[in-house]
Amino acid sequence: MKRWLVALPVILAVVILISPGIVGRLAEKSLDENIEWVTSENPAVSIVTERFDRGWFTSEGRHRVVFSSGAFHDAAILPGSDTSSADLPALIINTRIDHGLVPISSLSRESGSLMPALANTLSTFQIDPGTGELIAIPGKLYSNIRVSGSSESRFVLESGSFGKDGLDATWQGADLIVVTNPASGNVSVAGSIQPFSITANDGRLDVGAITVDADERQTDFGFSVGTVDFEMASLSTESADGPFSMGALALIVNTSIDDSRLSGTSTFSIQEVVAPGLGEFALTMDVSLQGLHAKSLGVITAALRNAEEDGKPEAALQAIYPQIADDVQKLVAAGAEIRVDRFDLTLPQGMVSTTLRVEFAEMDEDAKFSWSSVLLKMTASMNLRVSVELYEFAKMMNPEAETLIAMGILKRDGDDYVMAAEYAQGLLNVNGAPMPIPMPAM
Repeated sequence: MKRWLVALPVILAVVILISPGIVGRLAEKSLDENIEWVTSENPAVSIVTERFDRGWFTSEGRHRVVFSSGAFHDAAILPGSDTSSADLPALIINTRIDHGLVPISSLSRESGSLMPALANTLSTFQIDPGTGELIAIPGKLYSNIRVSGSSESRFVLESGSFGKDGLDATWQGADLIVVTNPASGNVSVAGSIQPFSITANDGRLDVGAITVDADERQTDFGFSVGTVDFEMASLSTESADGPFSMGALALIVNTSIDDSRLSGTSTFSIQEVVAPGLGEFALTMDVSLQGLHAKSLGVITAALRNAEEDGKPEAALQAIYPQIADDVQKLVAAGAEIRVDRFDLTLPQGMVSTTLRVEFAEMDEDAKFSWSSVLLKMTASMNLRVSVELYEFAKMMNPEAETLIAMGILKRDGDDYVMAAEYAQGLLNVNGAPMPIPMPAM
């Protein structure tokens, strides 16, 4: 008993006084791993450590996050700033790191904690629009780097306002929690962003409350799967092109990998959209994918991603097809089902509603690929319903729309025109009438 009484203070001293210096090195290594992971997942982002002063209990670092393209790149170039600068816009992150295993030094700052961890961190942010003049960004990021290497971060933003060089912004706050694990590639985000508005010169942006709940993991095929639940209450803009506004926007996605096959569902809806020249419209869409060959899909999506990052994406897309042609064939030959269970588009002139199903039968691995074989084994169906008012509007815009009725593709059903199409073994049946279609030679 006496031995334990003597050993306990020694153990506590080691944990509290000696471990922080050792753990500080581990925390720095974990931070470097997180930086490497972020940059590998985002080619348009580079992170440079401008300084890192490691102490025994507390370290301080400064990192420059440079954006070569994307929304942040565009937003960081403030009105009136010198856009001719050779320096790219950057986000400056200043971080204080309190080492564990018991980070006692964190108690000297707000939101400190004695929870066991490699480190507790507090980060603040600044924007360099490319001129070298740093602009403080409100909000603080509190992070906990766990012994496993994963981290949990909470971004907290109080309500406030900002004005500089013709740019004015007001916001009601935000609270977001992000959990990352570079080893497994897991990322989860949960929280909300309250309404905010930005005014610059003759333009204005108003965004309603945003909520997000996402949990994704990186796969071996180069893309992530998981769940995403995103909602935005409203959005409106005013610009030289005219006003634009929309009501609620919602996106729910659920994807998974089973036996190297991708399956998933997504629901998207956007309400009360008012756009110049279009009037008011709304859209609701439910899509599902079943059994896509994940390896081939990964190659195709990686090629498309690289094409989007190219300065001339249209030319890049044309150039990459020879590189992905084999994987496109593998994707189709492996079999899959694609369904649009709901596509409802409401326009001022009326509504169009569609459902669609396409199923590619799995082909024998030894069989020689041909598009004719694919089309002969493929099955599909489509149901379309268009209001009479919308059809009359389409006919007014393009008189050739009348041929759809003359050919029997559309037929009257009360206040709507409808189409019911079935395809199998090279034969298309529309509204009960068979319509043979030509098969390609290859």
